[in-house]
Amino acid sequence: MSMEPSSWVVPCDSGWSLEEAAEWSSDRRISFQKSLPSHSESVMQLQVVEYAAPSTATTTHDNDCSYPIQVFEEAVQPFRADYLDSMERKMHKFPPSLIDVNDTRYNAPVTVAIGPYHHARHPGVLEAERLKHVAATQCMRDSSCSVQEMYNGVSSVSGIARSLYHQDEVAGIGDNDFLPMMFFDACFLVQFMRWYHVVDDDMDQVLVSYFYANFERISTDIMMLENQIPWVVVETVFSFMPPASSPWPWEKFVVAMRSGLKNRVGSGVVQDIVVDPNYQPPHLLGLVRFYIVGNNKSDKHLELPKNKPMSLSISIAELADIGITLVPKEMEAGLVDMGLNTKSWCFFEIGDLVVPPLFLTEANATWLVNMAAFELCKTPNFEAAGVQDEDSAVCSYLHLFAMLLDQKKHVRDLQENHVIEGGGLTSEEALQFFTCIGKNMRLGLFYLDIIIKIENFKRNRSFLLRSYLFIMKNMNKIIAVISIIGAVVGILSSLQALKPAA
Repeated sequence: MSMEPSSWVVPCDSGWSLEEAAEWSSDRRISFQKSLPSHSESVMQLQVVEYAAPSTATTTHDNDCSYPIQVFEEAVQPFRADYLDSMERKMHKFPPSLIDVNDTRYNAPVTVAIGPYHHARHPGVLEAERLKHVAATQCMRDSSCSVQEMYNGVSSVSGIARSLYHQDEVAGIGDNDFLPMMFFDACFLVQFMRWYHVVDDDMDQVLVSYFYANFERISTDIMMLENQIPWVVVETVFSFMPPASSPWPWEKFVVAMRSGLKNRVGSGVVQDIVVDPNYQPPHLLGLVRFYIVGNNKSDKHLELPKNKPMSLSISIAELADIGITLVPKEMEAGLVDMGLNTKSWCFFEIGDLVVPPLFLTEANATWLVNMAAFELCKTPNFEAAGVQDEDSAVCSYLHLFAMLLDQKKHVRDLQENHVIEGGGLTSEEALQFFTCIGKNMRLGLFYLDIIIKIENFKRNRSFLLRSYLFIMKNMNKIIAVISIIGAVVGILSSLQALKPAA
């Protein structure tokens, strides 16, 4: 039975004397729930049960004012460990801050469920469950080791994998179910990534046919934040595979995913990635994000303009008014390559806002949303010491588009500038997507850096540039005024000519 607040016992600070508090037996007085509910609940609750009648028995804790605090600390420790420890390695849930884009098409798989969060919860994923067995069989055939060795390898890391999930989500899944799930899901991902490397004849034709028929939807599903398994499991299965043409058997897959953000085909269009052997991804989404973002090991402190207000957004028209042109970056650019560059033109400096172009399909929108969700989860504070610029690159990239787009006309303007490639979402769908994404997402360091540079450029423009831009913007009006003045002068001259001589 629950207690009313008035009947709770709080020694030392509640007006009770130590002698009175000592009369209560600690084992009968208070018991705390030693485990917390999941942190997905909005309020942490500690269960305090009703104490019994007074007793003359005492324990070593009765006179200790710190004991209740210690019990509370022990109770919150699981939450503290779950929330703060290994933020970059955890299998996160979709963050509430992106509630405006918390659409099932962005966070719920349609074709294949990976990991426990969506396991067998949607009818559409059942066919892929059967294909996972085919993928596992293919892994066994390709491996030079026995089936038991491969399964034991996954078993050796399954404990680590389990600890990286939200514990309330896996509490009802026993080890006899969790381990096979990790094994079959890893085999599926490994074979899908190897499909980009191997010849079709070397793979089970059932897998080949399924991958060809569903590769776009599979590529979308496996890039969802809630549809991941720890990379340590995938890496374990990879370790049993025969050597590929590259030391990184997932390299061509990552290159293909990276090129998916661009609308280009043909040889020589997409450059191979430069693999960083020191990077340890938390999962497949983290791996692809790392090479889409690019590497930019800077750790600068952003300095805002002093004593002057600064807007956190600016439109395409305003950029043009201050002498900044939107320029698409070359194809191989990563998201870290966006920024404001200045260059000399005639007698003054002008600016180029360089943006990696985007081919915005529904799949690409899903990838970007989930990469941004991953950044928000793994880095609670983008401005904390030690946080790198690339830690918030996707959030910055999406905010930049959200800043530029508030009308369908602006989407078309970006398409004309080849910053957004046509053929993906419609102008209305793209506008809706970026309008939603920019509402509650935290501002990334790249975005803030660009905004500050734009503000400084605006304030430091030369008089010649200001004059030139004013003339160009108002050219028609100036011509009209000059025409009117010319007409008036002509009329006055005519009247002067008609005036009789004195």
